[in-house]
Amino acid sequence: MTLRPCGVPVVRCLRTRVLTLTALVALAAPLGHAAAQDGPRITVTRASLSTDTIALGDRFELEVAVRLTPTSVAFLPDSILGRGFEPFGAVTWTSTTLADGGAEVTATYPLIAFEVGTVEVPEFEVYAADVEESARAGMTRGDEPVGSFGTFVDNVEMVPSARLRMVPAQQIWVASVLLLDDMEYGITPRPAADVAGGNRNWPATVLALFFGAALLGVATVSVRDWAATRSAAAATPPPSARTSALQALDELLASELLGAGRTRDFFARSSEIARRYVESFDSRWNPAWTGTELMQGLGQRAAAEPLPAPDPEPLRNEVTAAEEVKFGGARPDADASEEHVRRVREWIAAVPEEEA
Repeated sequence: MTLRPCGVPVVRCLRTRVLTLTALVALAAPLGHAAAQDGPRITVTRASLSTDTIALGDRFELEVAVRLTPTSVAFLPDSILGRGFEPFGAVTWTSTTLADGGAEVTATYPLIAFEVGTVEVPEFEVYAADVEESARAGMTRGDEPVGSFGTFVDNVEMVPSARLRMVPAQQIWVASVLLLDDMEYGITPRPAADVAGGNRNWPATVLALFFGAALLGVATVSVRDWAATRSAAAATPPPSARTSALQALDELLASELLGAGRTRDFFARSSEIARRYVESFDSRWNPAWTGTELMQGLGQRAAAEPLPAPDPEPLRNEVTAAEEVKFGGARPDADASEEHVRRVREWIAAVPEEEA
């Protein structure tokens, strides 16, 4: 096995031509639509973080293992972006040749956390395409099982055999450095000079007893508050999918993403909120579906039976606009971006609460 860097350090957005019909057919196929006879070109066999708890500013790693068919080459994002963390470097990967001629590729993404609390590494796509087709398009690196991701996203229409798989989201707990320091270097009474007799260090003993009593009191109050909070939470039903979606859109409008120039992240978040809300209409709809497929399913169901929602066409338009920003080169200004979110919110708000 060899360890090699995977390419440029930052994932570039898919340009507008990815939204052509050829690219949509190639990349937006759901999990069950990959190669009919040979099975999926690429399968995610494992995704895990190097640890479940770190301190603020610590480095951690996401490891993803994929399996390729003998005639396929993989295209892996060069880095991963998300809230509360950022890339610490470009992805590296190792590969093992399998008995059937395929390959198992293990990619390692170095990351670093900068936000306290639960940090989620979001789900993302990995791709594979026919190796000969990719070689003709200039996307491969000799006999290596991993091709150039940057070339792939810029010329995806040249490889109609391409298929995608989703890497599931992972969570890690990031603790405050001050909290960890207090726990490790807090007040530690000196040992008694005479453990058994009266010749002990009484100031240290009194101090230890005082802090012990204080900790016991804090623990008692905390347990009582926890029990009361748990009882209140059990009595309060969780918010509906409609309410959660409206709150999330309000939070998005109040965020600083547009002010920071993060238009793509702004539209990716609005698309995710709309997708998750629409999925609540039908248990058969799941995150493996693309936004295009989900909107098609909504339209087909609306044509077949009454929906507890208004005409889906306006929402379809907004999801399509978000896809053009996420995967293409569209970059609307701040006013147009905020108006997009308001239109999504108006559509969801038009659904009766009792039917959501």
